[in-house]
Amino acid sequence: MNKGNRMMTVWLLILAVAATALVAQPEERTIEERLIAFTQQLRMGLTLATVAAYSPTLGDLRLHAQQLVNLLEGSGGKHFMRPIPSGDEVSGLLGEVTALGIRFEEASIESGVRHRILDAAGNVQLYLSYALEATLSGLGERRLDRASAAMLRAYAFLLAAYEKPCDVTYVPAMWEILRAFDLVGRVGGETD
Repeated sequence: MNKGNRMMTVWLLILAVAATALVAQPEERTIEERLIAFTQQLRMGLTLATVAAYSPTLGDLRLHAQQLVNLLEGSGGKHFMRPIPSGDEVSGLLGEVTALGIRFEEASIESGVRHRILDAAGNVQLYLSYALEATLSGLGERRLDRASAAMLRAYAFLLAAYEKPCDVTYVPAMWEILRAFDLVGRVGGETD
């Protein structure tokens, strides 16, 4: 097995293991567990977008871009391609953020906080949709430089969804939700 094939095998295994956090039993987990798993999957998406953007060949880029599509759409998605035979259904980040939005509406939390969380969840969903569009654009490119540029756009949208606040004005997204549930420390983030 050459070095390229070994690397591809390692990435497929990493993705398969990481995807288990979103496999079809989300309703059995608490909202806190789901948010932590979602944030970890979002980090995986950032990694996949980065690896794809800096891939040395168009074939490598397409492999990692497809993994990102799978992570975003889940097994019910129009562009999902199952890398290994499995009966497990994966909800995907887009499906999970929709499901979490429903849980946020039902949660017993103060109205003002609920509105901020729902707005942030809407932003996350929009950024993830843009990341999916950019990734699909990268998959369709025939030139490595253009495909890499598309993957850098996907990375930017994923980073916006991840939303680590800074001193400048920012649009609330995932970290607004994590702060509301006091989960920042549990996902390895900074404390406010």
